[in-house]
Amino acid sequence: HYYITNNFEIMTSKPSLFGGSSPEEHVESCCNYFDVLFSSPDTLGAKIRSFIESILIDSVSVGVSRKVFTHVISRVKSLPSDMCLEYCGILTEALKLRLMSFEDQITELNQHMADLYEAKKDFGKAASNLSAIPLENSQKNYSKAFTTQMYLKIAHLYLEGRDSNQAEIFINRASLLITSTTEPDLQVKYKLCYAKLLDFRKKFLEAARRYQELSLEPRLSVAEQNELLRHSILCAIIAPAGVHRSRLLSSLIKDERSQHFMIHGMLRNTQLGHLVTLEQVKLFETELEEHQQEKLTTGMTILEAAVMEHNLLAISHIYKSIKIDNLAQLLRVPPLQAETVVGKMIAEQRISGSIDQIDQIISFEVKAKPWDEHINVVCNKVNHVIDLMNQFEPEFTKERLQHYGC
Repeated sequence: HYYITNNFEIMTSKPSLFGGSSPEEHVESCCNYFDVLFSSPDTLGAKIRSFIESILIDSVSVGVSRKVFTHVISRVKSLPSDMCLEYCGILTEALKLRLMSFEDQITELNQHMADLYEAKKDFGKAASNLSAIPLENSQKNYSKAFTTQMYLKIAHLYLEGRDSNQAEIFINRASLLITSTTEPDLQVKYKLCYAKLLDFRKKFLEAARRYQELSLEPRLSVAEQNELLRHSILCAIIAPAGVHRSRLLSSLIKDERSQHFMIHGMLRNTQLGHLVTLEQVKLFETELEEHQQEKLTTGMTILEAAVMEHNLLAISHIYKSIKIDNLAQLLRVPPLQAETVVGKMIAEQRISGSIDQIDQIISFEVKAKPWDEHINVVCNKVNHVIDLMNQFEPEFTKERLQHYGC
C-alpha cells in the first residue's frame, strides 16, 4: 500500500497516518493527523487533496473513510466563509466520484455551501448546490414532505437569483408531491413560490390574485401578509387593463390595509378609472421590483404599457368616438402605436369598439356596468314580487303602494 508522510510525498513505508491496528484506531489516527494539518489553515489547500486521496484508497474501509470525512467536514465548516467554500468544493469534487459510499457527507457539504452562498446573496450557486443533492435517486428514503420542502427551497433560491426557468422546473416537481403532503406550512410555501413564478413570468393578473389570497393566510405574520398585499396591488396595477383587472382593483381598494401603502393613491386612481399622469407613473415606478421594470419588445416598460392600456380604457368611458391622432396625443404615443393597441384590446375583448381606418376614427361601445346589471336584476325581482302580491292580496298591495307613494 501507498502511504503519505508529513511532507505528503507518496511513500511505501508505513506512516503515522494509519496508526494502530483496529478500525477505531485508524479513525482516531487519521483525525489527529488532519487536526495537525488544520492547525495551519493557510497552507491546508496544498495538502488537503493528498490527504483526501490517501483516505480514498481501496485498502481503507468505507466505514473508516466515512468517519474520517465526517470529522474533516466538521472542522472545515468552522473556517471563514470563503476558505470554507474552497475546501468544501475540494471535498465535494473528490467524494462525488464515490457518491454511493459518501452520500451523507456530500449532502452535508452541499447544504452547507448552499447556506454560505445564500448568505453572500449568490442565490444561483446556492440553488445549484442544493439541486446537486440526489433527492430522487438516493439510497436514503427521503419523505415526500422533505423532498417537497427541498424542491421549494431550490425554486425560491432560483427566483431570488432571477432564474425563473430553473425555478419553474423545481416548482413543477413540487407540484407532483404537494397533494400527498398534509403539512399546511408546505402548502403555503408552494403557493408563495407559485405566485412569485407567475410574477416573474409577467402573468401579473393571476399573480395578483395569488398574492391577495396569501395576504389573508393566518399562518403568516402580519408583516408578511401586508407585504404580500403590497405585491398584489403592484401586480394588479401593471396587469393588462380589462374587466378582470377592474374587479380585482375594486376588491383591493376595499381592503382597509391598502390605505397604509404609499401606492394607495395610484390604486385609487386606477380603480376609479381616472387618467394616470406621467408624474404619477414616475412616482409609482420607484415601488416596482427589478423584473417589473423590464422593457417590452415595443420599447416601452411594463408599467408604461399598462398605464397606456389603462388610460385607453378610461378614455373609452369618456368618448363615444375619437380621432386616432387625438387619441395618440392623449396617450403620448405615435398614432400607429395607439391604433395597434386599440386593435389588440378590441380583439381580446378587453374593450368594445371598432376602428374606421378610412376616416381614422375609433368608436367605443358603451356597455352597462356590472353594477347596473345587478340593480336591474333586483328591480325585476321586486316587480315580480309585487305582481304576485297583486294577484293574491290586491287590497293590501294597493294600500301599501299608496302609503309609500308608489
